[in-house]
Amino acid sequence: MLIGVSLGPGDPELLTRKAERALAFAEKVFVPGEMAADLVRPYADPEILEFPMISDRDRLQEIWAENADRVASFASGGNAAFACIGDVNTFSTFSHLKRVVAERHPQIEIETIPGVGTVPALAARFGLDLSRSFLVSDGSPVETVIRMKAVRPAETAAELGEEGYDEFILGVRLYSPDEEIVRGEMPEKSDYFSVLAARRKV
Repeated sequence: MLIGVSLGPGDPELLTRKAERALAFAEKVFVPGEMAADLVRPYADPEILEFPMISDRDRLQEIWAENADRVASFASGGNAAFACIGDVNTFSTFSHLKRVVAERHPQIEIETIPGVGTVPALAARFGLDLSRSFLVSDGSPVETVIRMKAVRPAETAAELGEEGYDEFILGVRLYSPDEEIVRGEMPEKSDYFSVLAARRKV
């Protein structure tokens, strides 16, 4: 198994207890740089993988494949972790690594542990009130829309469908004992603690 572990923005006190347990439990922990390695060292002896910023696309593909194979060599027979600063599912090196591992080693089960990402970290540090809608972007085309408080998911999905979104996932009371995840056709009504993710299929 391969577990993507979110390390938060850099303060060791902002690691979750679940992240700490995963790091201590993993037989091997990989990180993409020294900052992540420093956060991991109280729990494991991490191996730093190099992800150079180069323009040679062929060489980049080779490096990603080499790193994916290295991670898979541990994840295929045990528990390996890849730990990143921030949240592993948001603008993350792990997202790319996960895709390459899945392509080259589809038998490996992959899970992720959420963490404190850039948005909640900057909101706290800057003293920003993000109680109204906001846009987060790295400059690439917008492929995903997330709607909070999705109490009328079918209606919301229909509206977003007109904008070109065609894949919908509804999460109700996520990470609680009453969690429910609905994919595909959306129900007419849902709980106040619901979130809907809409994506354009690639």
